[in-house]
Order: sequence, then C-alpha cells, then structure tokens
Amino acid sequence: MAVTAADYDTKSDTAFFADITEVFRKHPEAAKKYALASLAVEHKLDVDYSRQYGVSWTEGDRVITEFRDRDEKPPVVRARICLKYELRGQDLECVHWIDAEE
Repeated sequence: MAVTAADYDTKSDTAFFADITEVFRKHPEAAKKYALASLAVEHKLDVDYSRQYGVSWTEGDRVITEFRDRDEKPPVVRARICLKYELRGQDLECVHWIDAEE
C-alpha cells in the first residue's frame, strides 16, 4: 500500500498550509509540541473515524497502531495522549491516541 502524489491535492492545500504555517509561527512554543498529519494512509486503509478510533503503542523501535470500532468498550486507562484530532463542527475530537505510561 503506497501513498502517492495522487492522494494529495496540492493546489487546494496550498492556502491551507499557508494559514497553518502562520499559526505555527504565531505560537512557536506550542508548535514544538505539534505536527500536522496527513490522513492519506488512513483513507487508503478505509478508516472511518466516525465509527473507529486509533490506538498506538511502541514495541522496541516500532510504533504499532490499531483501529478499533467505537462500539467496543475501550480499556480503562488513567490518561491518554492525543495524536490526531478531527474537526467535527466547531469541536476538535481526539480520534487517535496512545495510552500514557504510569
């Protein structure tokens, strides 16, 4: 499963990236903690964040991500670190996270 240039629409994205760049410049301390992620791989995998969520963990030098159905009851954890947010209406909803280590 390769992600190609056809998965991106650079013309329509140009203005968006210019605006995001300005936000990162305006908030340099916050910018050190965040990155902008493409959802191209998730689209290739047919991930639907309205019915699924992603959970990641590390094993050695690998990051493993599973996408689970929202119908499943998530495991009880003390804290989660959000990796990806999705804008839903006026709200940002965490759709992909890792469980924080104790």
